[in-house]
Amino acid sequence: MNNADPWSTIRLHHLRDLLAVVETGSLRAAARKLGLTQPSLTKSLRQLEEQTALALLVRSSHGVTLTSAGQRVVERARAIESEIRRTAEDLELLRGGAVRSVSIGVSMASPLEFVARAVASLHRRDPSLHVQIFEGVQAKIIADVRQGVVDFAIIPVAQRDSLIDLRARPLFHTRVVVVGRAGHPCAPAQSLRELAACHWITPRRGGVLDGMVERLAVSNQLPAFSRPIQCDSSALYWDLIASTDLVGLSLAAKLEGDRVAGARILYDGPPLPEVPVALVHRADFPQNALAGELAERCREEAATHAHRRPEPAPAAASPLR
Repeated sequence: MNNADPWSTIRLHHLRDLLAVVETGSLRAAARKLGLTQPSLTKSLRQLEEQTALALLVRSSHGVTLTSAGQRVVERARAIESEIRRTAEDLELLRGGAVRSVSIGVSMASPLEFVARAVASLHRRDPSLHVQIFEGVQAKIIADVRQGVVDFAIIPVAQRDSLIDLRARPLFHTRVVVVGRAGHPCAPAQSLRELAACHWITPRRGGVLDGMVERLAVSNQLPAFSRPIQCDSSALYWDLIASTDLVGLSLAAKLEGDRVAGARILYDGPPLPEVPVALVHRADFPQNALAGELAERCREEAATHAHRRPEPAPAAASPLR
């Protein structure tokens, strides 16, 4: 790679092609999305690897996966893609047009009912608007905010250390609770010590609740909690909670109104903390009026949500105990 002039080697279409492969999970699906032949796409990726002098993808019969170098390039490519999109939006504004799209990120842990109402309200006002919603583990969503992939995020904030360069506006506070299936043999627990022998489920990568599981054991001088299942899928996380004896952490607000079928609170006492659910964005937010409007609607709906939400009750004692 020519370090003196990287523009002489890496082309934007190479980065676009790499992102398409990552987003679709296969060369065939990416080629279809881009309107290319698969050999053309393969050639483009090979050129990018030659220009960077690094292996970016591992190809197998099961698809493609990123190498550590590939992950780094993808992170940069997403930031570049975001800046190109924002530049296009700025140019459209200069031509007298209006930005018609907004993107938001939500963490797996966040209660989403009020976000859905805010998005629905915006869509009713103008059905032609384009709204993108990304859900993922907290670390990924925070990275998306930094890189401009999303305009803002709705996430719980337990510690501000990881957000030192971002702005966080609290929307409401909610308790952290331990959850399990209805009829769990440890329900209701009187302390965390009673749950120490349980198997726990957590996200695979760092998140507000994932890190908290480890800290709770250490701070309360308990044996390290067994965490045999790590899951980045919100739907699968709750399916496993509801259908097995696994236990995990949740925000109490996530369980309000029976939104999570089959899950119950096993324990909600000390030392479990209360955390804010916050709207998180970069210092240059909002870069367009639509993002600012959706953020304001999220704040309004969150205030309504906080005012009227019921307090979910812990699980009743199991008849099996």
